[in-house]
Amino acid sequence: MNFRSEVILSSFNQKDTGLPDVTTEQSSSSLPSIDSVGMQNIAIPLHVLGKRGEHLASQAKVDVTVSLDHPNAKGIHMSRLYNLLQRYLSNQDLHKSALASLMGALIESQDGLSYTAQLNLHFNLTVSRPALISQMSGYQEYPASLLITRTSDEYKATLKLRVPYSSTCPCSASLSRKALSEAFVQEFEGKSLAVDDIGDWLASKQASIATAHAQRSFADITLTLANNGIPDFIGIIDLVENALGTPLQTAVKREDEQAFAKRNAENLMFVEDSVRRLHAALSTYYQATYFRVKVEHQESLHAHDAIAEISGSVNR
Repeated sequence: MNFRSEVILSSFNQKDTGLPDVTTEQSSSSLPSIDSVGMQNIAIPLHVLGKRGEHLASQAKVDVTVSLDHPNAKGIHMSRLYNLLQRYLSNQDLHKSALASLMGALIESQDGLSYTAQLNLHFNLTVSRPALISQMSGYQEYPASLLITRTSDEYKATLKLRVPYSSTCPCSASLSRKALSEAFVQEFEGKSLAVDDIGDWLASKQASIATAHAQRSFADITLTLANNGIPDFIGIIDLVENALGTPLQTAVKREDEQAFAKRNAENLMFVEDSVRRLHAALSTYYQATYFRVKVEHQESLHAHDAIAEISGSVNR
């Protein structure tokens, strides 16, 4: 859309009070457009719900911006953005219809100064997770953000989600097995062995020759949502954790800790293995059209971390 420099927008002439507002003054010369201008880290009490209506988050930090496209406008009506956030989001359940209405209102509030709006909601999902074996359970926190963009002809929603997990190095596991094998041969070479003797030795401290190094790891998932709605947060978390096989635990008993150790042994992973598993899991995910994954293994062997990234379109 083109503007004529002589056009005086109605908002420029409005006088809410007798106090001056220099942002509503027109420039005498053409100014470059601004891609986005607004506010960030606004605290909003906001209810993020699961599919069964359970509360997953009760507050958010919000970034809100609009473009400044009018060539003679010095600035936007920034306070209007803030007031609209309060109206549509404060103490409300997060719904697609409210977000769609809000995005339209953000643009309309600028009286022709802006053609696009962007909203970024940051919140921590607090999800109850069961132990692997026992009846124990606890709450795990998953940082998430929902990015909404609105233009004159497009509405787009993107989810970003961080899922922690455990990863055990396949190379380290192989070296540990080799060390154990060599110690076993040294201990029992030439001796007549009973199964009970072998079992007792393997359960003793003598068999703790070497252990594979494991590390806390993170999968950062970015999904372009198919229907621009509120995603199934827990469903996505379950999908990621099941694909990796080694979700972090909360409250555990000894049988859970043993099961966790077994899970790590059954799911030895380099970063390359992790992103390939997630590629396979997300490539047919029904709520997305496109995905990007970054994994980070925070090394316990090295002073640096290992990372890998992968992306792709969702096959339908």
